[in-house]
Amino acid sequence: MNDTNKYRELASKWLNGSITEIEKEEFLAWYKAHIDEQVEIPSNFAKDEMELKQRILSNVKSAIQQPDRPQTSKVRSLTTKMRAAAASIIALAIFGLGYYYFTDRGGEVMHIGLEDVNPGKNKALLSLGDGSVIDLQEAGQGLIVGEQLHYMDGSVLESTLFNNIDSESSLVTLSTPRGGEYQLKLPDGTRVWLNAASSIRFPRKFSRNRREVELLAGEAFFDVATNSMGGKKIPFFVKNNEQLVEVLGTQFNINAYDKKLGIVTTVAEGSVAVKSNNKPNNHDRIVLAVGMQTVVNEKGITKYQVDPAQYVAWKEGYFYFNDANIYTVLQAFERWYDIDVNYEKVRSDDLFYGKLPKNVTLDKALHILKTAGVHFELKNGRQLTIKNK
Repeated sequence: MNDTNKYRELASKWLNGSITEIEKEEFLAWYKAHIDEQVEIPSNFAKDEMELKQRILSNVKSAIQQPDRPQTSKVRSLTTKMRAAAASIIALAIFGLGYYYFTDRGGEVMHIGLEDVNPGKNKALLSLGDGSVIDLQEAGQGLIVGEQLHYMDGSVLESTLFNNIDSESSLVTLSTPRGGEYQLKLPDGTRVWLNAASSIRFPRKFSRNRREVELLAGEAFFDVATNSMGGKKIPFFVKNNEQLVEVLGTQFNINAYDKKLGIVTTVAEGSVAVKSNNKPNNHDRIVLAVGMQTVVNEKGITKYQVDPAQYVAWKEGYFYFNDANIYTVLQAFERWYDIDVNYEKVRSDDLFYGKLPKNVTLDKALHILKTAGVHFELKNGRQLTIKNK
């Protein structure tokens, strides 16, 4: 049995409770050999070693039980590298519900030598049709658009610019920067969550027979309200250059970050119909139910069966990586921490699994890369360079 399989077996034994004390020591010694620094466990996270162990094991189990996902390319196995096995078996799983690591037995605490870069927060800009811009950076969790503008905490946003625009024809755009996210309640009661570096355009007031918004960039989660007129449901559409989504149910996610991959639409509740705009005379219309997904790109439209939790975790405050390469991980970090990433290392076979809270600072988020053997340097607080090994 090679070393990688040996430690996979030990991880499995720990999960099912059959591991011996000697094997525990061996497994932890191997794990510590692949982690450069440890930080102290705060008392409000775990009161004793037993509670910490239970949290770790719970997250390891979650990481091992991977959901299905579309295979857009051949995925390289991590089993060829021990440090990659560390990432896939235990390292990222430990970060699943927190960013805490083991303290060594001597009590010495080591820290990553990076300046803290704070995670993103609620901030956005509301752009009106006449070019006026309202800064929502200091607002609460989100904005309610009605006859007036209200924050979701109930306070009124006084804006004569907004109140004076033509409510029937003017379009309004809500945009989040890198390092920002925002919630929006549209005039019909539909709720929208915008991820970092995203924007959505919508009318000041919907018409009586059709509701339509445009996802201009980035990623958004929709919880669409049911509206009727004269006993007939008013349809709701989300459009962009590549596709048109007709809402037949309620909750779904659209990710338009990666133009090369395509527009990814995932249904969490209800159903939607997706039509590709990319090919002339393309009349394909695919209906998606819960747990289904389409990817629309220049080749057309493809349907998959997936676990929606992976694709909506960002809305719940998590990064969720499943067979993600280093570039996918760092693209998410770029958007959320508002950093710029450069690569001396041109390729990587390492894949990352599991959930990581978005409320941790950058140095703690980057520890998952250190665990997988990735070398990097952060300069000027925002310039991250991935180094050759």
